[in-house]
Amino acid sequence: MRHTLRANLRRTERERAKLHVDLVMGSPDCHTTYEASTVDISLEGASIKTYHELVPGDRVEIVRKDVFPYAIPTRVVWVRPKDSLGAFYFAGLQFLDTPPV
Repeated sequence: MRHTLRANLRRTERERAKLHVDLVMGSPDCHTTYEASTVDISLEGASIKTYHELVPGDRVEIVRKDVFPYAIPTRVVWVRPKDSLGAFYFAGLQFLDTPPV
């Protein structure tokens, strides 16, 4: 029931999608890139899994080089600790500079 209530409070519907992306952090002159993949995606953001630990409030750009070579600016909203195997961190990213839905 808790899961259903949370889903109903979301502003936009999420779709499961596994896309390989790069997370770009830093300035255009000096940045670092980390590998990640999406878990799900909506018009307002995405859930990702990555080996790199993120912090809520961080600004991160997402790039899917093979299809869409432009960086999408995001903000880290939440982070879950590594999974039970200790491999991945999960994080929720909010797309920035997008029109309201």
